[in-house]
Amino acid sequence: MRLIGHIQGSDPAHLFGDYLYAQGVDNRLDRSGGSDLWEIWILSEDHLDPAKVFLEQFLKDPSNPRFGAEAARAKDLRVQKAMEQRAYAQKMEQGAQAMQSTLRLPMGRWTLGIMVLCGIVFLMQSLGDEVYKSLFYWLSISRMKPGGGSIGLPEVLRGEVWRLVTPIFMHGNFIHILFNLLWLKDLGSVIEYRQGPRRFMGVLLWTAVVSNLAQYWMSGPLFLGISGVVFGMLGYIWMQGRFDPRAGMRLPQGVVFMMLLWVFLGISGSIESMTGMRVANTAHVAGLVAGCIMGIAVSFLSRRHP
Repeated sequence: MRLIGHIQGSDPAHLFGDYLYAQGVDNRLDRSGGSDLWEIWILSEDHLDPAKVFLEQFLKDPSNPRFGAEAARAKDLRVQKAMEQRAYAQKMEQGAQAMQSTLRLPMGRWTLGIMVLCGIVFLMQSLGDEVYKSLFYWLSISRMKPGGGSIGLPEVLRGEVWRLVTPIFMHGNFIHILFNLLWLKDLGSVIEYRQGPRRFMGVLLWTAVVSNLAQYWMSGPLFLGISGVVFGMLGYIWMQGRFDPRAGMRLPQGVVFMMLLWVFLGISGSIESMTGMRVANTAHVAGLVAGCIMGIAVSFLSRRHP
């Protein structure tokens, strides 16, 4: 904030302050001591030069009608700005209330069921190598061991269609399953509570199939985890909040930022280099995109058939 000069008298000083505001120059007026001399302060350094020119013009001809006209416009601008700030504050308050109500939602029964199923499979994986191999044999998307790019899926073509989904129930270690289930608990419960168990299962199955197929096409069948579904649910809720506020689901901007940051760090290899854990980046991206597509589609369908 910089002082650019002085104006004698309250009315001329406030007239000039309003004129500056109408020109997009934020300013502040302070009385100098106990006199009727007013200090003109400019809040932004970027506006110093034009503000000095305006002050010079005003001091030469303070009765010029353009100053009065612009000062009158400044009052309308202030009213408009106040209304925008009030609307923004109401929007933020509504968003905070929606998020608080979302966080207070009870855990969905189907969400809990999926979590329990993941937990049971994880405990069985811990019973020894033979059990682990047997589980992977039956739950992986394919028993084949090709490199990336294979889309053969011979077992699925023979009728073992569950393999398109069941990799989501297996996890590599305790940290892996813990973080996935914590996210699933919150996101799954939101969808189930707001839109019912059928929609919850629809999002889960759609994002599971898409993310599993994408990861298989990219790197083969050696992957596991429900994180592709978690990213899919994030994408679904994100798009529902943007395109259909009536759905009552909203993601804070911080959560969206962390979600996109995690995807970026995974693709860049930073997570793998820091933790030593392999990351199914393709599943994450594919699940997120699939969830966003479904969220947008459901939003537009609900508008056409309210």
